[in-house]
Amino acid sequence: MRPSLALVSTIALAAAALGAQQPSSYSYDFRASGDHDSDAMRGTVRVNGGRARLDMQDDQGDRQYMLVSADGREVTVVKPDDRTYTVFSGDDFAHLASLGMRAAGGVLTMKLHDATIESTRLGKGEVIAGHSTQHVRVTERWSMDVGAMGFTEPMNQSVETEYYFDPSFRMARNPLVEIVTSAMTVMPATDPEFAAREDSVRKSIVRGMPLRTVITEHDEKGRTSRMVVEVTRIGTDRVTDAELRVPAGYTRKDGDLGRFKVKL
Repeated sequence: MRPSLALVSTIALAAAALGAQQPSSYSYDFRASGDHDSDAMRGTVRVNGGRARLDMQDDQGDRQYMLVSADGREVTVVKPDDRTYTVFSGDDFAHLASLGMRAAGGVLTMKLHDATIESTRLGKGEVIAGHSTQHVRVTERWSMDVGAMGFTEPMNQSVETEYYFDPSFRMARNPLVEIVTSAMTVMPATDPEFAAREDSVRKSIVRGMPLRTVITEHDEKGRTSRMVVEVTRIGTDRVTDAELRVPAGYTRKDGDLGRFKVKL
């Protein structure tokens, strides 16, 4: 008996859905580059389910690495040379720079006003690391009064952030990349309301970690600066369960997040 067209269609759709399933274990390489050599950064993330390990390429021999767990809600910085580790909330870690500046409120005064955040869907983007992408842009503009030692200076800036992402492939969260890509909006993000709006807009328009992020800052004097963070490879490397845990015998070392320094 010939199968019906409806049955054939159902089987085909089911097969396509299975083929598009998110892999539970994979790896990806990423890099960041900007206007200066000091902006360069490379790393590898290996993912297994809701956990991941992030290793940075470091020519200075600093062997610290990061463990991301609970689908990105928790970040653990592990320092093998010191045999210590520190645990952070994933969201707090991603906003490390702005929280640090907020902690310096006794020295700096920052008053935000006239801030706007707009998002635009730009349709199909480039193929990146073998994945088709969607292209979106978020534009942020603000004015800010920044003061120190009795002097106050007004600032007017804008930042355009372009995201390229594959909506069918949700990349594991990378809080370190979030720190880098938020560097140009670190000052207005000291305002909690602005930071919350910024997060909300991004989460509404981008699925998971983008395959490429291009950030362009414009200041009131017409100067621009640019940063690009992109995934360069997606592979099938596996990470063992032991590599996703803090080694036995390490000491937990908690501290003030605003004063904690992460080597980038």
